[in-house]
Amino acid sequence: MKNLLAFLFVFMGITSFAQSSTEPQSSWGGVSDRKGQNYFYWGYNRASYLRSYIHFKGDGYDFELKEVSATDMPAKFDPNVYLNIKYFSVPQFNVRFGRFITDQFSVSVGWDHMKYRLTPTQSCILNGYIDTTKYAGQQYTGDFNNQQILYTTSFMDFHHSNGFNFIRAAAEYRAPVWKDKTNKYGLYMWCSGNLGIFLPWTDFTFYGERHLNWLHVAGWGWSASSGLRFEAGKHFFAQVGAQFGRSYLGNIMLEDGDKNARAQQSITFMERSWSIGTYFGGGKKKHSADQSK
Repeated sequence: MKNLLAFLFVFMGITSFAQSSTEPQSSWGGVSDRKGQNYFYWGYNRASYLRSYIHFKGDGYDFELKEVSATDMPAKFDPNVYLNIKYFSVPQFNVRFGRFITDQFSVSVGWDHMKYRLTPTQSCILNGYIDTTKYAGQQYTGDFNNQQILYTTSFMDFHHSNGFNFIRAAAEYRAPVWKDKTNKYGLYMWCSGNLGIFLPWTDFTFYGERHLNWLHVAGWGWSASSGLRFEAGKHFFAQVGAQFGRSYLGNIMLEDGDKNARAQQSITFMERSWSIGTYFGGGKKKHSADQSK
């Protein structure tokens, strides 16, 4: 993955440079002309989550936590992390490849690398049972019927810390807000509908026993996105965006050595992102001499 991302960055740079060096300016119709162009962007995000419930089931327990709150896990800005391909997955990032079918409409695929962690100390509701023999001496054991408890990390620590990963396809439409007279610079509003799968990398600790599980498909989700994009010339753009969506996770891995230890959860999320990107290929207008032939 690291080598692939490094290759892509180099490839995009060489492609953009070659096109800008060899194509005459008259072959490009301005920021309005995007049909046939591809694009790539990279950026970072922050995420927020509504309260949800989680059903945990494994050897010695079968219970629900209701009305639990969660936060994201952003990495503090450190150039040694953010600018080092070795640590690319530490920050919460967005990466996307797309292609314009018309000047306004595009399709794309990408990866939103969010992070999710239950708030370490909070009041929530416990319903179900925890085996009194296997977990003898622990704080919460026995049968529970919608009992209010204080959730702490001494009881449990549950997070999708190496990725609340949303791999999604998008159909996007953009509309002009402003363009300069030369049509070389423009501000566009964009919106998209998204559908995809979630691949969490779940870190689960239950009464001091930690399970760092594998990346796996846990469910699917949908979202809607919108934002503003500033385009400068044929190749460069920068954008900000917001995304609202919901995931349906029916197969969250809790203990990688036990196929029956699973959790189920639906998460409603809101993401804010900022990115920079490049257009490459396509987007050419024929010369007037060519059109007269």
